[in-house]
Parts: sequence; C-alpha cells; structure tokens
Amino acid sequence: MRGSHLDLVQRLSHAVETCPCAHFVRAFGNYPLLDVNALAALVESHLETDADYSYNDHQHGVPWGMGCEAIATRTLRRLQTLDLNAEQRQIGTLYIRQNPDAFHVNRWTSSHAHPEFKLVFETHQDLALLRDVVAHVPDPDAESVARYLLAHPVLLASNKESPSKEVGLEKLFLHPGKIAILRASATGRLDASFPISVELSLTNRCNLGCVYCSDRGLRTRAAAQPDLAPDVLCRLFDELDAGGTQGIVLEGGGEPTMHADFAAITRHLQTTRLSAGLITNGAASLAPELLAAFQWIRVSLDASTAPEWRALKGRDLFNQVLSNLRDYAQHCPTVGVGFVVTNNNTSEIDTLVLRVRQHGVAYIQLRPVVDAPELYPTQIDLSYLLRYQTQSFSVLLDGMYENGLSANAGLPCRAHSLTTVVSADGSVYLCGRLNIHPWLKPIGNICEQSFREIWEGVERHRQARQVRDPDFCRQHCPPCRLTAFNRLLHRLDHTRTPHFI
Repeated sequence: MRGSHLDLVQRLSHAVETCPCAHFVRAFGNYPLLDVNALAALVESHLETDADYSYNDHQHGVPWGMGCEAIATRTLRRLQTLDLNAEQRQIGTLYIRQNPDAFHVNRWTSSHAHPEFKLVFETHQDLALLRDVVAHVPDPDAESVARYLLAHPVLLASNKESPSKEVGLEKLFLHPGKIAILRASATGRLDASFPISVELSLTNRCNLGCVYCSDRGLRTRAAAQPDLAPDVLCRLFDELDAGGTQGIVLEGGGEPTMHADFAAITRHLQTTRLSAGLITNGAASLAPELLAAFQWIRVSLDASTAPEWRALKGRDLFNQVLSNLRDYAQHCPTVGVGFVVTNNNTSEIDTLVLRVRQHGVAYIQLRPVVDAPELYPTQIDLSYLLRYQTQSFSVLLDGMYENGLSANAGLPCRAHSLTTVVSADGSVYLCGRLNIHPWLKPIGNICEQSFREIWEGVERHRQARQVRDPDFCRQHCPPCRLTAFNRLLHRLDHTRTPHFI
C-alpha cells in the first residue's frame, strides 16, 4: 500500500480495508533477512496475550533487520480516533511503542538477540554484507546468521558508519591556537585569552521539574533576579565578539525560551559575529525565523516513553516535545538530542533513536545522570545503539564513560578556560560544575563589570590557581565533561616522540 500523500496510519488502514482481518503482520521491504520462524513465534505470542501491538525488533529481540510487527486491527481504529498530529500519524507504530500506558504492547524476546548487528538495507555497505550472508547461509534465521557473522568479525563491522561528532573531544582540534595556549599553561602561565564559547543562562524560570536537575540549587540561590536584562546581554555579546569568543550557548539555569525578551535577544546575537547555540527542553514551539538564527539546537529529551517523561519531568509533554523536535530540524541547520541516562528511562531507547533519526536530527548524545546518585545507571551497555548511525546521524556515547569521572581524574584543571558560565543573575563562574557548591564565589558579575575586567580580575586568577591544584580537584570536582580535555592535555604533555606522526 503506497502513497506519499498518505501517512503511515492511513496506509495501514487502507491495506486492512482491502484485506479485512482481525490482526496482520507488517514486514519491512528493507529487511531481506526476515526471520520467518521468529515471525511465527511473534504471531503466536501476539494472539495468546491479546496484544494491541507486538514486535520483536529491539535490543532483546532478533537482530535489527530480521524482525517484524503484529498489529490488531482494533489498534488502527483507536489510532484513527485519537487526536494525533501529523508527526505522530507518520511514525505510526513507533508512537504505540512509546505510549505503553495507552496500548497493550507485547515486546517479544529472542534467545538469539544480537543488538550490535545491523542487517537492514540502507547503504551499499549494507548490501554487500547482506549478499555475503545470503551466499553463505542457506535458509538464514537469527541463529544461523549470528553463527556466521560471529565467525567473520571483519564482515560484521563492514557496514558500521563513523560520522563526525558535533559534541566531544575532537572539536578541540579546530582551535589550534587555544591548544597552544593551554599547553603553555603547563608551566603555570594563566590563559588570558577569552573562552572559545560561553554558556549563558538567560533566566532562572523553568516550566519543568526534572528530579535530577543540576541547576536547582543555583536557581534557589539566585531566585531574586530570575531574568537577565536585555541591555546587559547585548553589551556582553558585543564585548565577547570583540574579544575573540566564537560562540554563545543560551541554556539553563532555567528554560531559556521563557525569557520575556528571548526573540529580541536572539536577534541582537545575529548582529554580531558570534555563533548562537540553544539548549532547550523543547516544550516551546518556536517561529521558523527564530530557529534559523541558531547554528545548532539541542533538545534535552531524557526519556524514551511518555510515562518515563512524566516520572522524570513532572508534566505530560513527551509527544509535544518530539513533534516540536521535528519542526526544529526543518529550520535549524543542526539539531541534536541530549539524553541524561538514568536507571529507569531507557525502556524504548531503540525506538527513540529511530524516531529522532527519522526527523532529520543530527545526533543523540547520551551521558549518565551525575547529580542524582540514586538514579545513576549501573551495568548498562548502550554501545549497540551505534548500529543506527549514518553519515548524517551520530550516536554519541563518549559521555557515558568520560562524564562519570569525578575528581578531574586527579589532574590539574587547565581546560576551564575553554568556556565559562554566566548565570541568570549575571554572576560569572570559572567552572560550570564547581558552582554546585554554595561556597564557590562568582569571579564577577556582568551587571557590575565588563567581561574583560572579570576575566582578567583578581578573583579569576585566584580560582584558576586553585583548580590547578590536583588536590583541590580530587577533593571538590564533581563529574565534569572538561575532565576529558584535561586528560588529553596530560597525554600530549607526556608524549615522548612529539615530532612524529
């Protein structure tokens, strides 16, 4: 059943009208190795459990590219009666998976689960792998295919993609001048150059109540002044532009789009040479021209289903945010998803990755929760999600291993000057992680001083010397993304053969 003018729900419904039935199986045209035995077992389980929807194509099911779905016709009728928007109707069965409180979902598991396999036909490399499997495995099923691929690891890895990373350590190499200054600071010299980018909190107000919020304490301490004044911000932007800073990130304390002058502030940013980024919870619908003003937008999603979202964030906005995400991707050049991994928010992480990839999102960045120890994920391996990567979509997992390191790995912190944090009361902090400690003083305030006065001031010098002390870092530094940069600098310092590649 084809038709580009029809959404997925309409196409499935028309197919059932043509061939009336109580239940049907949906098989995918780019899954040439469909496991028919697993299909039969799925159908049997679907009927036994009287499920609305059943599927076996997930982390604990058959390998990606060998599965299918079983759907009750009554489920399609229900979807037709729901007030779904265009995005939800187009993704169809993915919507069912992510709303298990509204549908009886049967997640069939297999004893031959290999989530690291990619057997879907999307690229020429996929085609070459699939042809090899068909040539060497008669009557392929999950067990026989797994046996063959595990015996041929080079073939198994032949269709894995390695796209560029929009978030991570390798971006530092785009700034050789800063690297040289940071390496020279090993002798104790202070880096006086402006940060590459600045993380700016426009407001302390927020429309969500995330249970793991790392900025809650900072918001409480600065509640008397919830929004930064536009004239202060415009002066800051002009000074940072003149001083060599390259980017501004509008982000928390609170939700930046809640600032009363958010649109005007964004427009002034466009008059400078500064590139603008936005970190948002995605609850707000933003005008196309506003979205286009940002070089990148990252949506903090942090849940794989609607029930997980409600439990973690206190409101029922999961599907609204995902629909907004698609709109963002249509107008902003680079849109990503941030995902804080907890011990209870990855039940449908496969489905979420597929859904955001379908929207044209550039990446999903996963990192562990660090400010709510009771929610910290243990014994979770998400490396299989790399199978969903394409040349235009990245799954970023570095933070799962690097962001969880405390105490700055026992090293002095030189990387703090890569960025700095400005809170919604105008306070400037040397470090965006140490400011969780109530005793940490700001190094200045942009409502009272110029940024250059703050950056070259006595308090910044004092704190910079402080974090250069490994004992201080071991005692006070929480898990921090800058630890990875400090480890890189440490490795470069101790390279014995620097004049060779």
